[in-house]
Amino acid sequence: MLRKAALRQLIHRPMTTLLMILIMGLSLGISLFLSALHEGLHAGLTKATEPFSLLVSSPGSQYQLVLTSVFLQDRPLPNLPYEEVDALSGQKNLVRFALPLAFGDSYGGYRVVGTTGGIFAMTTGKNKDKWLILQQGRPFSAPYEAVIGADVARRLHLTVGSTFSSLHGLVQKGRAHKEHPYTVVGILTDVKGPYNQAILTSIESIWDAHEHKKNKRLEAKKADNKTHNDHKEVSAILVEPVGYSEAYQLAAKYQHRKDAMLVFPSQSIVQLFNLMGCGERMWQKVGLFLIVLSTLIVVMTSYLSSLSRLREYAIMRALGATGKDISHIFLWQNAFLVLCGTAAGTLLGIGAYTLLAHALASTTALSLPLFSFSPVMGILLAATVAATLLLSLIPLKILKEKLASMM
Repeated sequence: MLRKAALRQLIHRPMTTLLMILIMGLSLGISLFLSALHEGLHAGLTKATEPFSLLVSSPGSQYQLVLTSVFLQDRPLPNLPYEEVDALSGQKNLVRFALPLAFGDSYGGYRVVGTTGGIFAMTTGKNKDKWLILQQGRPFSAPYEAVIGADVARRLHLTVGSTFSSLHGLVQKGRAHKEHPYTVVGILTDVKGPYNQAILTSIESIWDAHEHKKNKRLEAKKADNKTHNDHKEVSAILVEPVGYSEAYQLAAKYQHRKDAMLVFPSQSIVQLFNLMGCGERMWQKVGLFLIVLSTLIVVMTSYLSSLSRLREYAIMRALGATGKDISHIFLWQNAFLVLCGTAAGTLLGIGAYTLLAHALASTTALSLPLFSFSPVMGILLAATVAATLLLSLIPLKILKEKLASMM
């Protein structure tokens, strides 16, 4: 009976009720969204860098190198001579393999990555699962054969056997390499990362597409492979060390070199998050402030709304309702508001995070994990509900004193 009376009073003032639910929902939703976004970005970026133990390139920004090689964004650093790949591959005691990466061309806004067939043998994660798995077709084995990511196939409507001509650079109006069209020979499964948007081909295809002497053909150059490689360049080198100690031995060798640098992509991501640490803490403080503010607003608005109904409460007392009954009605009203605001905030937080995760997957192929409640989020929700209900006892006491003075 008392619950129904409390609910009827809230429904009787729909605008005030909706406003309080909205205020609490927005503040709680923003806080949940920021917390989930931080954890999701960290997990997504870490997963994207797992296949890339070490990267070697010409000197420059380590973040630019990671953006280019791992996330297929930004412009590549200046090229390195191919001899660097041979030099790394020759250090069998330190290096398991060294794969060249060549950037510079694109198709439909997706980057063409020149490399070798060894990329399909790479593993990732603690379980050493295969990184690039073919859903259809086969790996490239000849110049101008391409294996495309799942997003490329879906959005550009390419299938095994489709042909296309790449463009120089990432601009849609770039110069097309029409003299050598690519043929799709394979399509990758979803790799849950940026290489869903990659077009993989042999590095010889990239070299030949940028050859200044148009009358030279790639088949003629294959006669003397070593001489060919001596005059070619790479954008970066993906290196898999034999072990952790070997990785740091390699890093020591590159520490004082002025013509090349070695980067740990996972460390770069950690450093980036450390740089963002102040910003993250600021947003956490903003979220906490919004929750505190909304809690106070909900309690005060509920109290002021109750004051406007003092006459109704006085009539209820005259008809036999006790002070305890009035207190229960007030507390039930606050409980309804808190539960509705918490539910609305949770839905808003999950919805905003899901939409952003979908947008990031569409634009950068960065795969964020599904929204999940962390212990911090659970504590946040519980603390919000408890604080709002406890604070409502203060205006309740004032309300009871006013009622007593009217009787």
